[in-house]
Amino acid sequence: MLNLPVLRWGQPYTSLEVDEVVHFSTGEPIAKVSRANGGLVQRDMRKAQGARDALRAIPIEDLIARVGRAGELYMNATLPMGDGTQAPDAFVRAQSASTGLPERLCRANMSKNAFVLGEMRSILTSLTRGLSLDVLTTGYGEERGVPISYQAQTPVLGLVLPSNSPGVHTLWLPIIPMQIGLVLKPGPQEPWTPYRMSAAFLEAGIPPEAISIYPGGGDVGAAVLDSCSRSLIFGGTATVDRYRGDPRVQPHGPGFSKILLGDD
Repeated sequence: MLNLPVLRWGQPYTSLEVDEVVHFSTGEPIAKVSRANGGLVQRDMRKAQGARDALRAIPIEDLIARVGRAGELYMNATLPMGDGTQAPDAFVRAQSASTGLPERLCRANMSKNAFVLGEMRSILTSLTRGLSLDVLTTGYGEERGVPISYQAQTPVLGLVLPSNSPGVHTLWLPIIPMQIGLVLKPGPQEPWTPYRMSAAFLEAGIPPEAISIYPGGGDVGAAVLDSCSRSLIFGGTATVDRYRGDPRVQPHGPGFSKILLGDD
């Protein structure tokens, strides 16, 4: 059985308290996941600026190449997974077992994630409407003879992720090439994609201090939302209603689809 640690700016941390990821039908344990807590998240977020600083030290063109390589590794390689390793077929089986999704759909989601990483240049061009990528690093530039400015409103993006929809992970994949760090709170039954994607990023040369993963309960999700200047949370109507109007948080559910990240 795999044991998955908390990831604190790329450094594994094993807690005394663990949660089990179980088979959706049989209840058989599949993995043990270290449990973070809200205090740990809040303490670590004091170093959040280090994530952005580490990414800004790498040209965006290089980051695009590295996440493209990460997409290949995510799709095809045997990667570190907690205290062991995980091949692509094992990843698919584990995700299917814990979420109840057919393996065919799990493989389709893998292909979608890999496609996004491989087409990152085109995606960033679309997201920025053709903005010169240097502007994202320098904060200023010129477009069609007009001075322009870009000021990121957060060093990291916090995400409270779901268990039942692995396909939504494409939404946060462009964050690293935009030189913004990732703070991920996985869904309790779907830790596989955040951990495998993070392992692929690290193998491809993304700085480890740019990524944190905090499994745990509701207090961890609340701490991520409270501690990160910009966040995205997935949930149903109750979750959306709870965070409606909070300027730091963009709920993702009925009627919501935008990530609040940087320039408005």
